[in-house]
Amino acid sequence: MPYDNDFEQEDELTLLDVFNILWSRKLMIIGTTFVFAVVSTIYAFTLPFIYRAECRILPPQRSNTIGGLAAQLGGLADFVGLPSATTSGRLMLGILQGDSVVDAIIDRFNLMEEMSQDIRLRARASVLGKLDAEEDARSGIVTIACTDKDPQRAADLANAFVDELQKKMREIALNETLEKKAFFDTQFKQAQQELQEAEEAMINYQQSSGLIALEAQTQSLIASISSLRNQIAAKNVEISTLSSYTRKDNPRLRVAQTQLDAMNKELRRLEEEQRRSDSRRSVLSGDVFASLGQLPEMGLEYQRKVRDLRFATAKYELMFKQLENTKLSEEGGFSSLSIVDIATPPDWKYRPRRALIMIIGTAAGGFLSVFLAFLLEHIRAVKEARGEY
Repeated sequence: MPYDNDFEQEDELTLLDVFNILWSRKLMIIGTTFVFAVVSTIYAFTLPFIYRAECRILPPQRSNTIGGLAAQLGGLADFVGLPSATTSGRLMLGILQGDSVVDAIIDRFNLMEEMSQDIRLRARASVLGKLDAEEDARSGIVTIACTDKDPQRAADLANAFVDELQKKMREIALNETLEKKAFFDTQFKQAQQELQEAEEAMINYQQSSGLIALEAQTQSLIASISSLRNQIAAKNVEISTLSSYTRKDNPRLRVAQTQLDAMNKELRRLEEEQRRSDSRRSVLSGDVFASLGQLPEMGLEYQRKVRDLRFATAKYELMFKQLENTKLSEEGGFSSLSIVDIATPPDWKYRPRRALIMIIGTAAGGFLSVFLAFLLEHIRAVKEARGEY
């Protein structure tokens, strides 16, 4: 329809149309913007000053004794419960924002009455709203900041949070040390008992078998018999392999069978010679020397006894060191937090940013007035198109 096309063409705005609309509504735009500027200025100047005081601390380091032991143990340090290299800053932040620390701050400054709060949960939320704590990822320094209308109160709150944090961490460290002490004391007594049992087992076995030092007494005999038996086992495997894909009259198979027969003959000769030697070395009702046929089994059992004794000894020494270090930690106590900077009363406000508030308020008024100008112009155009203007 021609009317629709004319209306669509008239509905398109040019830069000149935009200028005419803004000029025609200039008084409204200026007035609205001025009102918003005045209101935002009054609001900015009615806001009270908020001051921010902050202190910077370092997490406590572990003792050199424990650190050296953890370095020696390597991966076993975590298994036996040694502390990490430093107390995590994130852990400190979690403790700092815990109910016990916040409640201590509330009671210390009597904030329940000051804030006229009957519900402690709301008082905690108000206190946490004043707290801002963060950890520097590179240096590990933890910054604890508090805001308040009074600069001295802001500094007192920040320093009080550090004090309460140190008390809480000392309490946690002491409880952890006592728990470790009880645990390692039990483990030490158990390791001591196991060491005594391993020593008695070794003594009893040496007395019953006659083996005093297996490495010096039977090394040559076990080496000879073990070597020969290994050769026989290997030759059996070779013969089985050859038999799977060759005929019985194969030269290689016949040579291998001949060699196996010679090895078995040599093994029988050694065992027979040893039996004759055993009969000559019999003393009273028992044998002072172990027979050659029994040496492999006796050697294996002897090695087991040695292994058990060494393991029991290592466990005993480890538990002894752990117990002693735990006692040293208990006597030395918890290492204090290293305070890099204490909180001092700030001499410059942190909030409000009055200039920013006034700029934002004035800009908001200007945008709103321009929007209203175009909205009113659109309403006027629609009514004019319908003949109602």
